[in-house]
Amino acid sequence: MNQKSNRGFIQYIVLIAVVLGVVFLSQQPFLHPYEKKAYAVVSEQANLYWTKASLWFTASIYPRVAQEVANRGEPLQSAVVEQKNNLAQSVWENIKNFFAEKFSKVSGTKVK
Repeated sequence: MNQKSNRGFIQYIVLIAVVLGVVFLSQQPFLHPYEKKAYAVVSEQANLYWTKASLWFTASIYPRVAQEVANRGEPLQSAVVEQKNNLAQSVWENIKNFFAEKFSKVSGTKVK
């Protein structure tokens, strides 16, 4: 292995050890009061970031996406209707052929 490969491998091993250590320590009863405080702080920060991300999405991304959907909505809707009709026709043909074969076996005639 070369030097870069060894360093990446060691980093992954250290990262796995840290994660396992956190998981192990999180199950220890003497750390529960600290966990509750840490959870409250992390939850508050996460809610703050989530609110900011939601506002940013609503202000900058949603208007562009909504405009694009409005522009492409009609062709897409007609394509969906066409595919639905093709599927219904195909299913109907398969059902018709199935029952025609069953009827031809019972009656002894050929199906066209």
